[in-house]
Amino acid sequence: MKSRLCLSVMTLLCGCMLCACGPKQAEVEEAAAPQQPAGPKDPGAMAASVNGQAVTAGDVDQEMKGLLARFGQGVAPEQLTELEPRMREQALENLVSKRLILQEADRQGIQPDAQQIDAEIQTVTAQFPSPEMFQEQLTTMGISPEQLRSDIREHLKVKGVYARAIAGLQPVTQKEIEAFYKENAETFKVPEQVRASHILFRVEQDASAETRDMKKQELEKVRARIVDGASFAEIAKEVSDCPSKEQGGDLGLFERGRMVKEFDDAAFSLAPGEISPVVETQFGYHIIKVAEHNKPRAVELQEVQQEISAHLQNSREEAAFESFLQNLRQGAQIEYAKK
Repeated sequence: MKSRLCLSVMTLLCGCMLCACGPKQAEVEEAAAPQQPAGPKDPGAMAASVNGQAVTAGDVDQEMKGLLARFGQGVAPEQLTELEPRMREQALENLVSKRLILQEADRQGIQPDAQQIDAEIQTVTAQFPSPEMFQEQLTTMGISPEQLRSDIREHLKVKGVYARAIAGLQPVTQKEIEAFYKENAETFKVPEQVRASHILFRVEQDASAETRDMKKQELEKVRARIVDGASFAEIAKEVSDCPSKEQGGDLGLFERGRMVKEFDDAAFSLAPGEISPVVETQFGYHIIKVAEHNKPRAVELQEVQQEISAHLQNSREEAAFESFLQNLRQGAQIEYAKK
């Protein structure tokens, strides 16, 4: 359900929001980037010209820092090396689009004042756990306070153009929401799920039969204590070999296929409040307690109506702005530096 703009438009609208997206998203989106020359390495050399306004190689380098900070986290160095040429091409395209939009903002007289910039900086800072972490992120991206204000000003100009570009769109209707719900019925089906806790006595796979039997007998005694009324969660905290012990053994809600088969079969056979016999898996021996057992169901329209409406509205806005940006490109003089 989560909709996404193409990378260039998304980056323009994010501006200096310093958001962090997953590496898989970056990898998919940058792969669709236009194949334009990346520009020379001299920072002052022209990488592109947009209506006579230069985009330099240094500008592209700076944009690359932002892309890497937003999309490069968790990506292996060798993957980044492979992706860098394509990301550099995307960085250049982002800057070309940004130049076009900023030129349009000037044409429309969109000029944010100091109060608007201060308010936006406060909004951005509030997205971080602390002002110190925000400053650390700025340092990582090589952004000075002056550069931040300049970037925020440009970000607000882009937002202003975006708002005007989508201003004439009609709101999503109830009929459209219902049609989307029916056409995507499979999306709104929730599979059978259980919420379970467990206690694990870990046993190495090469353990002797004697060790296995001893561990199983020990866990049988633990199970007897719980059946007699002892707290499952408290005992899990005391004796379980699984990190979930910190939550009293709670594994949360999960559907079939998330756990190994033996564990699944046992958990999904239990009713709420029931405790399983000792179950053997490749990890050792478990006892399982189920708190919830939810049958498969279809999510009702009223449960997802707002989500569908927002998705359809976002998609409509994105398409409108993509078309607006394409028109700007068609009416512009854009030149790329030769390799």
